[in-house]
Amino acid sequence: MSATKKNIVILGGGLCGLKVAIDLAKKMQKNPQKLAQYRLIVVNETNVHVYHSDLYEIASAYNEKITQACLTAMEDSVCIKINDVAKKAGFTFYRDRITKIDPDKKTITLKKRKNLDFEYLVVALGSVTNYYGDTSIEEHSFPLKELTDALTINCHIDQLFRERWEKKGKEKVSIAIGGGGATGIEFSCELIGFLNKLSKKYEFSKKDLDLCIIDGGYEFLKLGKKPNSIVKKRLRSLGIKPMQGTYIKGYENGELLLEDKKTKEKSAKKNDVLIWTGGIKANPLLSSFEKINKHGELDVDPMLECKEYRKIYAGGDNATIMHPRTGELVPKTGQFAAQEGKIIASNIWADINQQYKKQFKPFLKGYLVPLGGKKYMFIRGKLVFTGIIPFLMKKVHDIMYFNWYMPLSTAVKRIFTKEKIFVQND
Repeated sequence: MSATKKNIVILGGGLCGLKVAIDLAKKMQKNPQKLAQYRLIVVNETNVHVYHSDLYEIASAYNEKITQACLTAMEDSVCIKINDVAKKAGFTFYRDRITKIDPDKKTITLKKRKNLDFEYLVVALGSVTNYYGDTSIEEHSFPLKELTDALTINCHIDQLFRERWEKKGKEKVSIAIGGGGATGIEFSCELIGFLNKLSKKYEFSKKDLDLCIIDGGYEFLKLGKKPNSIVKKRLRSLGIKPMQGTYIKGYENGELLLEDKKTKEKSAKKNDVLIWTGGIKANPLLSSFEKINKHGELDVDPMLECKEYRKIYAGGDNATIMHPRTGELVPKTGQFAAQEGKIIASNIWADINQQYKKQFKPFLKGYLVPLGGKKYMFIRGKLVFTGIIPFLMKKVHDIMYFNWYMPLSTAVKRIFTKEKIFVQND
């Protein structure tokens, strides 16, 4: 390998980061001259790319007996090995922890390897859970952000039921989901099936189950009145209590400390398990940059290049991106992260070849929201509907997603295997 090669470094193995890597690698493979001049490197702390859209399935997947085999099967259903993608696509993968980014010296400090210099940098590190400074919630809740979170929740709830069964007590099991966004809604709708199965397994009365979802606003999903109405109706039909206009202000002595948004009236609610899906915030590594905005993120221009740092691009949860037509913030969702990755790859390649770069023009394909079992909802503006069509759309989407990283036949097989694991709650 030539020592004179310049590095194009991508920080993060999520949707945006891998999209940049795969697209850029394709372009470089077709141009031997540029391939000899540049080395494409992805840095990620783990060797897994997680399909975050299905983490709620892992957290609520029923198993008659929790074994290493079943845990491995669940992991394989949502994880893709980054080194396998790297070998297929033709980029270099470093499994390492990033400890510091120096945009002025153009170096990345890694825990295991020596400093990594770069000519171009892509910041796609993802986000972290936002507890809004409340340490009591952070200490007593379970986030649902990574694979380990989902597996921890699954095992913890099973163990909770087992302990109640062993004690032969009649105490209620009280579980709350904090946050009424997409993650909170899809998880709560699937969780009730898991809890019903556990109730049967451990001879627990369903009447002694207390499952609620708590949100500070008055509109679940924040995608309009109709989706909110459909969600509330679905929650109630499943036996889940929707609590809107309610803030979780803390956790103390096994109780949630609540406050009514309108009246400011305070109350306490018994709680055994709190799953926190209340929001995200910028990755702490972005503090390496002196010039970040009030959100702790990087400001980018319409080409997704950082306004304050030449040849540094940012996407996904790390960039504040304004919609060129509406002037509103582009939502931090998977469909936009993939689009951002594609544009970043295109613009780095254009810059290398001294060509015109493209502006990012986000396109909303719509939102598919799981509502438990085979019930899904499709939302795109005023177009909102449920039924078999959104369910089939989700399966097609899943196949297309995995087909980015593997052959179509393998992607289809993976989806069918995944269905066999998760269908037990339905």
